[in-house]
Amino acid sequence: MQAVDHVHDPVTAAAFGLHTGQVCVMIHCGSRGLGHQVCTDHVRAMDRALHRYRISVPDRQLACTPVDSPAGRDYLGAMAAAANYGRANRQLLSEAARRAFADAAGAGLSLVYDISHNMAKIETHEIDGEPRRLCVHRKGATRALPPGDPELPPDLTAAGQPVLVPGTMGTVSYVMVGLPGNGAFHSACHGAGRVWSRHHALKVVRGERLRDDLEAHGIAVRPSSWRGLAEEAPEAYKDVEAVAVATEGAGLARPVARLVPLGVVKG
Repeated sequence: MQAVDHVHDPVTAAAFGLHTGQVCVMIHCGSRGLGHQVCTDHVRAMDRALHRYRISVPDRQLACTPVDSPAGRDYLGAMAAAANYGRANRQLLSEAARRAFADAAGAGLSLVYDISHNMAKIETHEIDGEPRRLCVHRKGATRALPPGDPELPPDLTAAGQPVLVPGTMGTVSYVMVGLPGNGAFHSACHGAGRVWSRHHALKVVRGERLRDDLEAHGIAVRPSSWRGLAEEAPEAYKDVEAVAVATEGAGLARPVARLVPLGVVKG
């Protein structure tokens, strides 16, 4: 649960339904391990098939096959199932949040945007002056369509696609918007990104102390475990303010609104 503390672009913010002082809920949840398992299984299968297609990669995590091969089609099907599961999870969490706000505050929640990340999409992009149909993988990234893009829904055509950039439970988050001329296949980051592994965070952070520190700053925290809380310590992530500046500087997306955390549920 967050509050909009600064609006960088009032016109685009209004198109997204955002304004200063507004309370928002940002839900960052995927397929709860199913997507990871799909990737693990299919990387293994594709690694075994590399020689068949005379493909050489510098790291086995980059194992791949042609998208229209049996292994490629199997992967896309499994990935779509994981994405559907992730979307269903977010719908259930959204409904739970709506009921909580209705019961506790008599307030309603409207959706700004819902998008899946860490997945591949079949898209058309210009390559060497010609439109080509590509399979675009976005790991740690999300799509960031610019204003006027034909794939945008009518109510967002003039504004562009919302780009949700969650920070941490102790830092700000951003809502950004895609920029024209994006040379990264209309992509931008989908979060601050880790600088510590979960294992390292557990070595240097105690969940109980972190909870006390966050609550001292007015942020209510409800973890399912102290271990899970420590893994997600703010120090374990990059400076989201610097990430937002770099994202705009790279011509990928620009800030629309900044949000500060009020309450966090980690599970």
